[in-house]
Amino acid sequence: MHSPDSVHTLNSHLKSLRDRKADLIRQLEQVNTDIAVAETKRARIKNGDASISKLPTELLSHIFLLCQKESHAFQITASQVCNRWKDLSNGTPLLWADIRMSLEHTSHIPSRLHKLETYLTRSGPSSLFAARIHVKSNINFSSFLSLIADHIPRCAHLSLSVQRHPKACLLLREHLECLRAPQLDYLALHVDWADSGPYDRIMGIVPLIFKGGAPSLTSLQLSGIASALRPPISSELTTLHLDGEYMIDLTILKYREILAATPSLVNLSLRGLKIDSPATETEERKTLKLSQLRTLRIRAKGTDHPFTSANVLLTTLPLNQLENLILCDVDDLWLFDFPNVKDLSLYGCEFGVSQIGHLMLAFPSVVSLTLESASLLYMALSVEGEPIWWPNLQTLHVRDLAVHDVSMLLRLVQERTNMKHPLELVCFDTSSRRRASSILNTLQNLTHVSRISNYPEPWPPGGNVVLTEDDNFWDIY
Repeated sequence: MHSPDSVHTLNSHLKSLRDRKADLIRQLEQVNTDIAVAETKRARIKNGDASISKLPTELLSHIFLLCQKESHAFQITASQVCNRWKDLSNGTPLLWADIRMSLEHTSHIPSRLHKLETYLTRSGPSSLFAARIHVKSNINFSSFLSLIADHIPRCAHLSLSVQRHPKACLLLREHLECLRAPQLDYLALHVDWADSGPYDRIMGIVPLIFKGGAPSLTSLQLSGIASALRPPISSELTTLHLDGEYMIDLTILKYREILAATPSLVNLSLRGLKIDSPATETEERKTLKLSQLRTLRIRAKGTDHPFTSANVLLTTLPLNQLENLILCDVDDLWLFDFPNVKDLSLYGCEFGVSQIGHLMLAFPSVVSLTLESASLLYMALSVEGEPIWWPNLQTLHVRDLAVHDVSMLLRLVQERTNMKHPLELVCFDTSSRRRASSILNTLQNLTHVSRISNYPEPWPPGGNVVLTEDDNFWDIY
């Protein structure tokens, strides 16, 4: 047996060893800290010697902004490079002035709300900001609306899209109703239809949100059931998109009233609007004074409603001013004239034989033509003799080319070349180019052949693609 004294001695010795070990670990940790500090100092010196570190702060800040155009979250990456870049990134308000976020689940709310607060703080207090918030499920997004409302005086671009949320309109009205947005230039609202939601589906010019006014508003986009929110119709408005799929009780007088409130309108887009009664009085048929209107995009709604026809909507517009026209799902066109339309796009328009002659006469100035499934038009534009239809036509964009139209397309290009009115450019989307593969070599000997995106061009033409929001114009009814 071991004596008690020997056990006591060993316990003391072990404690001494453990204490020594702990002291050595503390020393090692301190050495590691000293190494990290020394490495950081060395890195700062090396970074300071780098060419980019010698750039003036203003120039480096401008470079950051250019990089952000290619990578939206660039400011986050930049802030992790070095202390100077972190300070510069956090101190450049414009890097935090473009807010984009999606809300899909309740668990996302705390982190997304913190992100919104951070962006609004760092972009303020005097810089304008843009906010794009997409709510993708039935969650309470009130706290986000409250934050936006607190900063609305400096909001220039606001896009709110809400899906599958029965109380979306009520929440939006609650937080936006009495606001004044003096700097708001672009407003895009989309609210999905939800079966259990309480809705006011009547459009009018008396506002239900932003009742304090939005005097700088130039672009307004309302889709889904958002038209019923009735944001203010500014006399400065130049671009307007209205989705009427769920709109009710729209009379010709209300329709005229809405457009008459936009005397500066340049670009107009109408999707699925239906007039609940025909124009009966002379005043209801009178052309509106929209002296700046140049671009029109209109999509008919294929229902049995007696006044759904796009022609009812067209009757009241100054069609002789239009330069760019997009018609979608329009199968019948009244005897209108479009003497100045140079850019014409026809999507899903199944015009009959009786319509073709009028179409040739109605658009004498077309320079660029986009066709989706249009057999009869390919045929009409290749007819020999006088007069030559659409003599100024130079560019043809081909979409969703049917196999049976391939030979007709080739004939069109050949005949117009023979008639001394050749096409300068023929463009195909991917599926059309594949179906036209058998004639591509021949076409390339006659004209320039190129590719186009599989998706319709952004609207309005010539706009800032970065700022363009999805307006659901092309969604299936």
